[in-house]
Amino acid sequence: MEDIDNLAEIKKKLWNGSINVKILLKFEDQTIEYLLIIPRNSYFPMVFPQIIRYFENFITSIELNKIPVWLEFEKVPLKWNLPVGVLYDYLYLPALLNGHDLGCWTISMKYEPVYPMEHIIPFDEKLPDGQIDYMKTMNRVLMNQLKQSCFVLNGTAKPIMQLSEDNSNKLWKSLISRNLGDFNVLNKKIIKTIDKIPVKIYIPGSSTVVQAPISKNQTLQEILSLHTPTLSSITRPYIQGIDVTSLMNQSIREIWQLFKHLDNFLYITLIIL
Repeated sequence: MEDIDNLAEIKKKLWNGSINVKILLKFEDQTIEYLLIIPRNSYFPMVFPQIIRYFENFITSIELNKIPVWLEFEKVPLKWNLPVGVLYDYLYLPALLNGHDLGCWTISMKYEPVYPMEHIIPFDEKLPDGQIDYMKTMNRVLMNQLKQSCFVLNGTAKPIMQLSEDNSNKLWKSLISRNLGDFNVLNKKIIKTIDKIPVKIYIPGSSTVVQAPISKNQTLQEILSLHTPTLSSITRPYIQGIDVTSLMNQSIREIWQLFKHLDNFLYITLIIL
């Protein structure tokens, strides 16, 4: 891997990576559009309040902020607990790479008829005035994912379980404010040692997700050959939107240190080209 200064610069660029998204909301006989640029390593619920406020300018007959909303792409509910960039790579990037440029990634916001809780995590927290508390649910889910990755990395979840309430709050604030410096300082407190690497492998067009604790010394090539043997010769691995074929002989620990997401998982998408 490159020297430490170059790695720091690459990490900064990855942290600042973003995606152009168009969100459509159909209401009665009109379709309302909302355009935004959203960081790759953030989560859609973090921008739900601002999107809803915009749509409420056009919808006055319902209180949209008191109804749990969800997003769909090609009629498939988006698993909002996954980073935005992972959803993009898994659902949209394959078509883009195969010459089907659909322009801006366009997804739909839904609020009826029934929340698809059999497919995605429901928002069951509310503010005192009855508005959906997206941030509270997001906090709970993301912290649970951090506990999972902490257990894989350290062999125990104690480092994050023993985090003070003050540091837990600071960690959450660093995530929603996107403060890379604060996040790195606090994240080091929950990564005491590196026993194994938490990895998730996604295959577009398949509901199968390969999730496994990986030996830190294994190379990317060894991991893909072991866990996706029938696909390794016909796919290319993408991480954070980048083709990482050139890193096949790097240890997964080095790749994880550079490309890990906010929940400390390494997400790999295998795309058939």
